[in-house]
Amino acid sequence: MNFLVENWLMLLPLLALQLGLALYCIRKIVKGGVRNLSKPIWIILVLFLNLVGPVLFMLVGQKEA
Repeated sequence: MNFLVENWLMLLPLLALQLGLALYCIRKIVKGGVRNLSKPIWIILVLFLNLVGPVLFMLVGQKEA
């Protein structure tokens, strides 16, 4: 049981980073718009591609200011 708790605690920072990036990107998609794909497609990519989806959105999907 102690082994499971230790492993869970090691994953918490990664889970927090993933959740934070996803929420930030979804907020940017809804409020700021996107450049090349539709909003629902970007939201699906951000949610299902874990850390890769938000990074991909930040690199190629953000609408230019």
